[in-house]
Amino acid sequence: MFGYMTELDTVEELMEQEIEVEGEDIESLLFQFLNELLFVFSAEPFFIARRVRITEFDKENFKIKATGYGEVFDLAKHPQGTEVKAITYSNMQVYDGKNGKFEVFVIIDI
Repeated sequence: MFGYMTELDTVEELMEQEIEVEGEDIESLLFQFLNELLFVFSAEPFFIARRVRITEFDKENFKIKATGYGEVFDLAKHPQGTEVKAITYSNMQVYDGKNGKFEVFVIIDI
């Protein structure tokens, strides 16, 4: 998602942003997770993550804790890309794959 907003090669991992979300099911958990990442970008200090690491994932109780590594978005440093307006449930798909890895498909509103 952040790759649409700017060139990620220009984002340095200078700070961390903790994210913690819950959902009613796996799709709502994914929605809440991406929505929270979009929120921290849209509100001060306008944090943009180069990398996100999930530190805890409870797929039975639908909870995620994660850490974003990045910096404050700065137009002087980061080229402006496409604005992501919202996360959507439209055609959202989550597949519980092999080795505990999930495959997800999400349409975002730009």
